[in-house]
Amino acid sequence: MTAGSNSGETHIRVHIAHTRSGLTRWAVGLATVVTALVVLFSCIFAVAYATKGSAGFSDNWVGLLGAVALFVGIFVSLVAFLLAIAARIKHEKWAWLWFPLIVFPALLAFIVIGDLFWWQ
Repeated sequence: MTAGSNSGETHIRVHIAHTRSGLTRWAVGLATVVTALVVLFSCIFAVAYATKGSAGFSDNWVGLLGAVALFVGIFVSLVAFLLAIAARIKHEKWAWLWFPLIVFPALLAFIVIGDLFWWQ
């Protein structure tokens, strides 16, 4: 965009923001959904544990909800991870693209460590 005046010309630069591809938006969106799902389950788990102890989540809907949340979460975070890798290969630049690249390994580490040390 150029603005001119009678005494001289003044040049104003307008920066047009780079539009993000669908891959990037889907990757960040799916990672956000997985994180919200895990946080929601953690809150439900904490309330059940605080009210009934270990009996509050074993052999009932809280335990089933936790297993389903982790299974769905690991699958969806893997999809988000792969979409983020594809976006990085296409040289997408967005500060939030690190988020789906972190969620899948973090959730996978949580499940492996939880299976080894916490859940028997």
